[in-house]
Amino acid sequence: MRRFAKPTSPTVLAVSLAACLTAPLAPAAAAPASPHGHPARAAKAAVTDIREVVNQTSQYLTVHKGEGSQVFAQKTLDPNSRTTDSMWIPWVGNENEMDKSIDVNLGLTVPYWIFQDYWNGSNQIKFSKNHSYRDSVPVPGSNTGGGRKRLTIRPDGSPYLESIN
Repeated sequence: MRRFAKPTSPTVLAVSLAACLTAPLAPAAAAPASPHGHPARAAKAAVTDIREVVNQTSQYLTVHKGEGSQVFAQKTLDPNSRTTDSMWIPWVGNENEMDKSIDVNLGLTVPYWIFQDYWNGSNQIKFSKNHSYRDSVPVPGSNTGGGRKRLTIRPDGSPYLESIN
């Protein structure tokens, strides 16, 4: 049987007990936050599935997903054409994950990258012209809520999203 040392006096015991009762509690471990200071929360990201791509430009178009190296419809879209397939838009939550995003290739250039913002509670689809999470902006059109979408690359090369059934 293990014995514990007795306090040498009632005063030592009273001071020790008082210190335990008045000491502040240790703070709980800080929950992780987004790289931009968003409060921590469980991700509730909905899947956004591009089901159709419309190329309204006069250039050849390729839609390539960095995560898994998937190419939409496994081909390059001719100018002023459309095709159907299925490509989930990847979730990106910081600068280090930008290689997962979808790059849109017009001719021989990549004018922007598209991704779903992991930290946005409305499942917002964003794009970046310089491959930067911080500098991204929402894709015009139906860019929230997940679900099936049509990605249109307009004549000026800009992206536009529409919800489809």
